[in-house]
Amino acid sequence: MSGGQISLHGKLKRRVVVGCVIDTNEPLHVGIGKETLSVSEVDLPTMVNKKDEPIIPGSSIKGALRAYVTRILSSLDISTGNTHFGVKKIKANEDEINDFQTEESPEIKEKKFSENLGVIDKLFGASGFASPLRLTDATLTGDTKLIKRTHVKIDNDLDRAEEGALFDIQAVPENRNFNFKLIFDEFNDSITEDVSKVFYKMILKQIGDGLEIFLGGMRSRGYGLCTIKAKQVLSYNPEELALGKTPEPITNISQFINDALKR
Repeated sequence: MSGGQISLHGKLKRRVVVGCVIDTNEPLHVGIGKETLSVSEVDLPTMVNKKDEPIIPGSSIKGALRAYVTRILSSLDISTGNTHFGVKKIKANEDEINDFQTEESPEIKEKKFSENLGVIDKLFGASGFASPLRLTDATLTGDTKLIKRTHVKIDNDLDRAEEGALFDIQAVPENRNFNFKLIFDEFNDSITEDVSKVFYKMILKQIGDGLEIFLGGMRSRGYGLCTIKAKQVLSYNPEELALGKTPEPITNISQFINDALKR
């Protein structure tokens, strides 16, 4: 049983909703882990919804973003990460996570949230604290016909193709578009300041410009390179959320980022 939940409710500063488009620069295979049931089936089918339309789960996009941000921050020296993003700690270790999870006192848990967790844990979520960053599933724009490609399994020991080891991959073709939404809740406190800076200065800025990232599987075989691009940004204050009002779309993302980071 997990410990007490940290509560930051009532401290919401703004909610940023970003409508995004994913362009497939290479064929995209988001698999379902299904084994072949008959000789007529594709060995590795792609994931589809109930309408038999290809989708990219929001969890897959979020996982790719988490890995990307972690890799970039881990490549920076401590001074650069702190100066530009306010990052003092990137990720918690297993013991720190467990210590945070099992804490029963909400007050002490909030203190450990600040001291134990890194910016990746606080932005993308950890047990005992829900992520302020949420993503919807990405749905395909328009109709498309899935492609099927045949590959051969390589024997790593012999460094050659295995005899008779052919398999088929189903994929979305290149130059197709998916739409999804990214929702970020910014809190009005100092212990999540690093989270806000990483979101605005890295994630939002780069998807505003167009972020190249790999999604799905079979990346070493020429699949998965995509571009995520923001097509609309909305910033809701608490009053607008409470009254159901829709703000005007942000027209200058760079200016919005600069303004948002002025506390």
